[in-house]
Amino acid sequence: MTNKHKRKYVLPTHGVSFHEQLIDCVNQIDGIKQENNILQLTFFIRAGNNNDYADRKKAVLKALHEHLGRDIPSASIVGQIPDNTELSIELVYLSKKIDYLKIQHKVVDHVTYTLVESDAEKAIFAGGIASDEFLFQPRSVQAEASFGIMDKILKKESMSFANVIRQWNYVEDIVGYNPVSENRMQNYQALNDVRAKYYATAQFVHGYPAATGIGMNSGGIILEFYANKPNVREDIMPIRNPQQKDAYDYSQDVLIGNALNSQPKKSSPKFERAKYISAENDKIIFVSGTASIKGEITIGIGDVATQTKTTIENIRNLIAHENLEANRILNHYSQLLFSSIRVYVKIPSDMETVRKICDASFPEVQINYLVADICRDALLVEIEGIAELIG
Repeated sequence: MTNKHKRKYVLPTHGVSFHEQLIDCVNQIDGIKQENNILQLTFFIRAGNNNDYADRKKAVLKALHEHLGRDIPSASIVGQIPDNTELSIELVYLSKKIDYLKIQHKVVDHVTYTLVESDAEKAIFAGGIASDEFLFQPRSVQAEASFGIMDKILKKESMSFANVIRQWNYVEDIVGYNPVSENRMQNYQALNDVRAKYYATAQFVHGYPAATGIGMNSGGIILEFYANKPNVREDIMPIRNPQQKDAYDYSQDVLIGNALNSQPKKSSPKFERAKYISAENDKIIFVSGTASIKGEITIGIGDVATQTKTTIENIRNLIAHENLEANRILNHYSQLLFSSIRVYVKIPSDMETVRKICDASFPEVQINYLVADICRDALLVEIEGIAELIG
């Protein structure tokens, strides 16, 4: 059994400048597109500030149009620095041609998303959810704009936020504060408060999405998600970690800054530690962004090696067979394999230490290493992944 939705990381094979590496990567994408249906693209780019980011975003979109034509799938351009390159790309594609799937690229408020339909399900792959006109506005304004577009996409396809299986929340200067605000509104807390507002419109029967809230050095707030609405019975379940407090139950003590619009209470991060979905014979576990946290307390402050090892321990406890059974995921399978992993490292000089530990812990797994700020000041590394239940 193989998951029909595969992920692949594309790195430049030659070129020094951003433009040279961009053209090389887009040519590689064009070659993949000849053989497979590409559903989603995420570009990770080196950009020094928002003006630089805006210029490079235009260059990426121009290159896509010139090389791929009009039929461009959902695409995000994320202001995170790839390790040792000017850019890297993560793409989602179909592992094989499936005649019964209907694939469309649709647009809402200038944001392209990919709709995949069959008799059994309807799925959305959406990225680049942001409004350029708000790039230099406070994060709360950017979050409202992005979640508003996400809401429109879901409603257009007769879905709600409860249908979202996996979500990525990219936040510029994630632990910083709104510079024009007088109430000490942290950027990550602004995202959490706006997310809670929109999530309150849905009934999460199968738990919240798996999610990552991660920093960028430019780009404002960008959302990305995968949603699934089954037409037949499918298993969709949250997975809890016995050694970590559910993020949506975090106390006010670990939430930084003040609530949006002087609300009496700060909203906790609304996501599950992982999400399991069994759809059309695919059995997938989306592991949320995971860090060195036990209960709700940061472990290994100032020690990147300890934090990396604790993070990997948290992931292994999460997907351990006994924990899957405890979370009512009792499907018979011969093995569980990671198909892709992202590693976010806060301090560039820590990359070598983190890479050595992760490469040893996840041999033969494609890993995308990125420099990005984490959602707590004391956290130095965050890891997420996608695992498949095989057999």
